[in-house]
Order: sequence, then structure tokens, then C-alpha cells
Amino acid sequence: MSKSQASILLIFVFMARGISFLFSKALMKDMSPMSILAVRFILAFIILAVLFHKKFLSADRKCVKNGIILGCLYTVCMTFEMYGLRLVDTGVSALIENMAIVLVPLYVAALTRTLPGVKTMLCAVFAVTGVGFLSIDQGRNSGGGPGIILILLAAMTYAVCILYTEKISHDSDPVAIGIIQLGTMGFLSLFISFFAGGFGLPQTGKQWGMLAILVLVCSCFGFAFQPLGQKYLKAESAAVLTVVNPLTASVLGILAAGEKLTGLKLIGYIIILAVLVFYNISAKNLHLTHSGAGSS
Repeated sequence: MSKSQASILLIFVFMARGISFLFSKALMKDMSPMSILAVRFILAFIILAVLFHKKFLSADRKCVKNGIILGCLYTVCMTFEMYGLRLVDTGVSALIENMAIVLVPLYVAALTRTLPGVKTMLCAVFAVTGVGFLSIDQGRNSGGGPGIILILLAAMTYAVCILYTEKISHDSDPVAIGIIQLGTMGFLSLFISFFAGGFGLPQTGKQWGMLAILVLVCSCFGFAFQPLGQKYLKAESAAVLTVVNPLTASVLGILAAGEKLTGLKLIGYIIILAVLVFYNISAKNLHLTHSGAGSS
């Protein structure tokens, strides 16, 4: 595979993840957030466990442990994301959550008791400024303020997921870990759903269609092909392409979901997208772009 082909593949992978925000928000009109997560990830788990059954069945105890822990962390992240997504626009959700890549080096600096780099601090300041503009815009909507807080919590948890993935990626088969992670997310979400509004399946063909896209395109496709695309690209090149994720969610939110593009929102979009591009251009660590099955 050439570098250009790998780039195109990754663009489609990150577009698929951006699409997930739109379909998740649409499904939440008729289904509870935890029901959507449960059905989505249980089905993705079954499909990938069948496709990669040799790797799945050969997973050792350490691999299972890492997959379960990662699955629990991602369940927390996705719960914040889904409940926040109910209250704010899809593009806003995707942009704020992808700020996790800026939070990662801040976490590392805190853990190692060292000062973060100047570029990291500048990106963090501008990212917060961008979130400020989005918060003012979304604050005009009912529940917009709490929604922003929930998405910020999702971003903070996503950064923890990225760091933990980096920690365990060298110890076990990432494919097996990812499959166990998805299974953990699915069955844990199923358990939680009984205490958070009850569990329910899609009731119409349209709902099943949207869920099928979430399972096959957003989960299975992204999981299986992101590592393949990154195999032929440098980490910094792949990192820049992650901006396609929130950009896709933003455009689809405006064109397909009828979300309004106000002046404040546009300023927030431009600032945060610029921060993500600027920060990623010189990213040197692969863990900033690849975190298992991803958060969306």
C-alpha cells in the first residue's frame, strides 16, 4: 500500500468515526444512551470475535485483564459522550472530545512532575478559549451548559484511555485486547442500562439501519483498518488526519441534522481545529492517534 492510499484509507476511517456522533444522536430520540452502547458494542464484539477468532481464543490472562480495564475506561468515556451529546450539537461534541490529544501531554507532565512544553501550554490555552466560545453558543440552548461539562469529562476520560492503551500495547496482542474491550463495553453498558432508563432494542428498520452503520462502519471498519493505514504512514502524518473526525461531525451536523452555524460557534470551530492541526503537525508519539477501538 502506498502512502497516498494509506492516507485515503485513514481519512475514511476518521470520517466513519465522525459519522457516529450524528447517528448516535439520532438514535437517542427513541432509545436510551446505554441501550445504544450495549447493542452497538455487543454486536461489534461478536463480529470481530468471529473474524479474528484465533487471536481472541489465544488471549492470555494478562490480555484479558488489560482488555477489561480498557473496556471499563471506555465505557465511562462513552457514557459521558452520549449523555453530553443529547444536550449539545454533534460538531461541538466531536471537537471538544478530540481535545484529548492535547490533554495527554498535560497528564504526562503531571504524572512525571515536569513542566509541559511551551507548545502544549499554548495549545491548551487556545483550546480552552475555543471551548469558551462554544460554551457561550451552546449555553443559549436548554441543557447546553451541562452538556459541555459532560463532553469535557468525556475528553478527560478519553485522554486516560489513550495513555492506558499506550501502556498495555506492548504487552499483549492489540487485536485481542480491542475485541475484549468491545465486549466489556457492550455487556457493561447492558448491565448499566437496566438501572438507567431500561434496556430497549431498535423498533424500526430505520433505527436498525442506523445501528448497523454504527456497528459495521464506525466500530468494525475503524477498528480493523486504522492499524493498517498507520502501518504505512509516519505518526505525525496520521495524526494530522484525525482532524477529519470532528470536521466530519461538524459538517454533517449542519447539513444533515439542521444544526445552526452561528458566529460564536464558527469562531470556536476555527480555534479548536487550528489547535488540533497545529499540535498534530509535529506529534511524535503514535499513541496520540491510535487508542484501540477508539472512543466513537
